Amino acid sequence: MMNHLIYDNDLAPKELQKQTRPSFKEVDGKKLISTRKPHEVIVARRPDSGGQEGPVISLLANHFLVKFDSSQKIYHYNVEITPHPSKDVAREIKHKLVNNNAEILSGALPAYDGRKNLYSPIEFQNDKLEFYISLPIPTSKSTSPCEKREQHKLFRINIKLVSKIDGKGLTNYLSKEGDEGIPLPQDYLHALDVVLRESPTEKCIPVGRSFYSSSMGRSKDIGGGAVGLRGFFQSLRPTQQGLALNVDFSVTAFHESIGVIPYLQKRLEFLRDLSQRQTTQLTCEERKEVEKTLKNIRVFVCHRETVQRYRVYGLTEETTENLWFPDRDGKNLRLMSYFKDHYNYDIQFRKWPCLQISRSKPCYLPMELCVICEGQKFLGKLSDDQTAKILKMGCQRPGERKAIIEGVMRGNVGPTRYNCNALLSYFLFIEYGV
Repeated sequence: MMNHLIYDNDLAPKELQKQTRPSFKEVDGKKLISTRKPHEVIVARRPDSGGQEGPVISLLANHFLVKFDSSQKIYHYNVEITPHPSKDVAREIKHKLVNNNAEILSGALPAYDGRKNLYSPIEFQNDKLEFYISLPIPTSKSTSPCEKREQHKLFRINIKLVSKIDGKGLTNYLSKEGDEGIPLPQDYLHALDVVLRESPTEKCIPVGRSFYSSSMGRSKDIGGGAVGLRGFFQSLRPTQQGLALNVDFSVTAFHESIGVIPYLQKRLEFLRDLSQRQTTQLTCEERKEVEKTLKNIRVFVCHRETVQRYRVYGLTEETTENLWFPDRDGKNLRLMSYFKDHYNYDIQFRKWPCLQISRSKPCYLPMELCVICEGQKFLGKLSDDQTAKILKMGCQRPGERKAIIEGVMRGNVGPTRYNCNALLSYFLFIEYGV
């Protein structure tokens, strides 16, 4: 427990009062609180040199000391991919590029942050490289999402050497012994951080500095269309003892991967009983609530096999039974007739609007044929009951928490999985049990 010391300035010696009493500026006859300079702040000193009574105990902290070879260079490359892909597609491009161009990349297995930074322990053959990678990407020549299919898309990748960095600056910073003039080498620290995130990013769902995976335990239904998922937090940070990796157990809420209609039933009270709602339209207020609930959530369709995922941008103004769209030849087709003719499916919620999955063109999906994609962090505000269930999931006894953290460090999803993170073994060693 941390003790808080309250310093009463009125009871302090007069010489200290002079140093700590703030000065005030006057503007238009009014006194304004001034900003005291940092060196003028007087911190109360400890009244003794520390206690001597009581037994000495050992404490285990969830900080693991990281040893690094300060002479080992890291080659930092800038990556430009055209057209600009999502982070998931960018990682697929990186994998294919590394697998197909081992000789040009000098056999290196670089770490990639999914954006523009690539870090390698080995220098590539050239400082500037250009590649063309083709990937199967779901595309469409029609405004109808039902006709989307996989086609190969060509990406141009330009790689350029930015810098060569080593750990000497970090070694000097960690051993500065009171020299405040030595800056923290952010570029080297960021490179190590990307290296340590490489393995978890491949195996888990990244959310900020945390990673979540079903391999750490089954998800738990917390109600309201949300599930709690276990994971871990990691952060690389300099300490007085040296460079340390902080790892901790974490729990957060994700959208439940179920059909859109059942999902809405769990989220919205007025849709709990669908027996009377299937053949009636949503009111204006209800429509706003449904749109607010589904906006920016990714879904996939269940009436056909596809890897395509769609982001919900809103709802259609018209109900499903009144929706039409143009085919490839520009002929207008009725949405309900299209699904009956092509999939032999009769849309049930014809009085409800469809999901609009494009910002610029009419692209419609019936709600009843859509499923919430897995692995999406819950966007809405958790209720008190949901929050209590999440907190209960995260409440672990010290021994259990220790076992979970050790499992992360030695498991397949943690930051130190060497066979998945070849760059790590070049210049990093993490001590366990520190």
